[in-house]
Amino acid sequence: MTDAELTILSLLAQGPRYGHEIQKIIDDRGMRDWLAIGYSSVYYMLNKFERRNMVKSELRPGGSGTPRKLYSLTEAGQGILRTAISDLLRAPRSIGTGFELGLANIYVLAPAQVYLMLSYHKADLENQLTAVQDIWAKHQESDDIDNRHDLRALYTHSITRMESDLKWLEDFLEDWRERYPGVEKNPIVQSYGHDDMNTAQTQIHRRTPPNPLKMLQRLQRPPVDKPDETEH
Repeated sequence: MTDAELTILSLLAQGPRYGHEIQKIIDDRGMRDWLAIGYSSVYYMLNKFERRNMVKSELRPGGSGTPRKLYSLTEAGQGILRTAISDLLRAPRSIGTGFELGLANIYVLAPAQVYLMLSYHKADLENQLTAVQDIWAKHQESDDIDNRHDLRALYTHSITRMESDLKWLEDFLEDWRERYPGVEKNPIVQSYGHDDMNTAQTQIHRRTPPNPLKMLQRLQRPPVDKPDETEH
């Protein structure tokens, strides 16, 4: 099951929704930025789910008099979704891509470039961790006990993971300084804070990483409104 398919089924697991409601949630949460899901794709998947008896629909009158389909998850769809979520929770995160791929090819860069890029990584991660911790603290102060309980796993796991990554980065950078004495005083590192760093051999462009705070907020469960039969 693709991430987009799982997202659609998860939204329906929270309660019946019209197609345009699903589109609005996807837009409001910026999910199209990281899910391969176009406007027509939503209805394509809903129709596919319906053909496979994972979703059922019923016509409801709209405000303009044109009937609209209200989609809901079937028992079969619930079962498939539970299996997919169980598989996600069971399987550890895959390695060998992204950051790990960069570490595997660290030899391509000069020691000062490695130190600079990982210093950027560390600074970005520190800022992101602070932002996530602040949001989680606000949730904990909320009077909505159910919401705090539902979000606990999402936020505490992300915070613990970022803290662990920061500890690894601190240890690695310390080891790197011991291995290459004075690396932090290299001219390229002294230019830290600029977007473009020029050396005699190459130009390094800082790449903005995805913001985990925004990703977490997009994953939070949206409220489910009672279907309005006059909605159009």
